[in-house]
Amino acid sequence: MSTDAMPRPARTRQAERAARWEAPQGDRAERRARRRAWVGRAVLVCAVAGCLASVVWRQTEGVARQRELAKLQNDISLAEAERVEWTNRIQELQTRARITKIAERRLGLHVARDDEVVLLPIPASSMEQGQ
Repeated sequence: MSTDAMPRPARTRQAERAARWEAPQGDRAERRARRRAWVGRAVLVCAVAGCLASVVWRQTEGVARQRELAKLQNDISLAEAERVEWTNRIQELQTRARITKIAERRLGLHVARDDEVVLLPIPASSMEQGQ
């Protein structure tokens, strides 16, 4: 067997690891610049994530408020339709034809003929007092 194929002893591996840690490190300014660059990137990533989160939140709120607005508009249109329905019903109940029909049926009344109509004169003095 050749010496290259033989496994190295554990002591040499430990020595290599220790040598790596004991090797001279780069200049402090370079390390500081790399750290600042890393911190700057981290801050940038956090800022972008925050902006994206605020956009998602704002759009979610907008959709929720639009649903609420649509519901309120639907309620308003239903209330308006009900108001129109009640107004039409009131006008229908106030018609002269309906009132005379009920008066004839229930009370035995009839529409006055011309000879049954009596016009009462109003004195001029009472007209002046009314003003």
